[in-house]
Amino acid sequence: MTRRSNISKAPCDPMLSLPLCGSLFVLLAGTSPAPAAEQVDLKLVLATDVSRSIDDDELRLEREGTAEAFLDPDVIKAIQSGSLGRIAVAAFDFSSPQDNRVTMEWHIIHDRASAVALAETIRDTPRTPGRRTSISGALELGSLLIESSEQDIVATRKVIDVSGDGPNNDGAVMTQAHDKVIAQGIVVNGLPVMDDNANGYFPALDKYYAACVAGGRGSFVVAVHNYKDFSAAMRHKLILEISQNETQVRQAITRRGKTYSLLKLTAAAPAPPLPAPLVLRAGPNEFSSRCDIGGFGFGGGF
Repeated sequence: MTRRSNISKAPCDPMLSLPLCGSLFVLLAGTSPAPAAEQVDLKLVLATDVSRSIDDDELRLEREGTAEAFLDPDVIKAIQSGSLGRIAVAAFDFSSPQDNRVTMEWHIIHDRASAVALAETIRDTPRTPGRRTSISGALELGSLLIESSEQDIVATRKVIDVSGDGPNNDGAVMTQAHDKVIAQGIVVNGLPVMDDNANGYFPALDKYYAACVAGGRGSFVVAVHNYKDFSAAMRHKLILEISQNETQVRQAITRRGKTYSLLKLTAAAPAPPLPAPLVLRAGPNEFSSRCDIGGFGFGGGF
């Protein structure tokens, strides 16, 4: 029995030889449509500093704080309030450029179940080795992660979120890496950690991040003044980042404050602190001409 192909006959120019026509037919017959790319409102890359100045306990507070932030009802609400109702998140650890490691491939978040899966992945992520602090290398890797996934995930907004405790002291020149990433239409936001009880305390790091790290349309910095407040700062940042609406952040803080007050009345327990981190918009300041201060001379701790 002759098996008939359900592929229509390949068009063939009379000027082509028969072997070439046959090859063209086989090629077309074996071709299948490429899978459609996932459409999301936001592609978000989380870049976490793991340089020597951040110890294991501090990094664990960051991991746990990030996981808790994604589980927050107001963060999930912000995600679902988008036009598509979903975002894509990936993550990596950075220090010196040769030590940078992708720790989490792209996850699509659209509801609590997917947020729970993301949070578990973040909590289970082991520490990667780190030495110095190359924020420039982090921007380069973050942009590469976004760019290399374009065929699979498409978003109208693309953001790299950098958290760390010190300025750039390794890798490429900061201003060059920064300007290149911003020119690609990628927004960079920052969570500088400024805990004066920690080994890596760097005064005015929020201003450094505003001048040298953050950039792009609507970019901002949320400073963390205590590692224990990392979750609150990350939650604040995510709601603003996803919704692009500071009013929604304030409403979330107000609702949480009312809940704490109710708990205090019913359980006779002291209300936990309710940090409302200050948002610092990206822009020039005294650090603008010193993004690589002293030729990476920040000391061995960073």
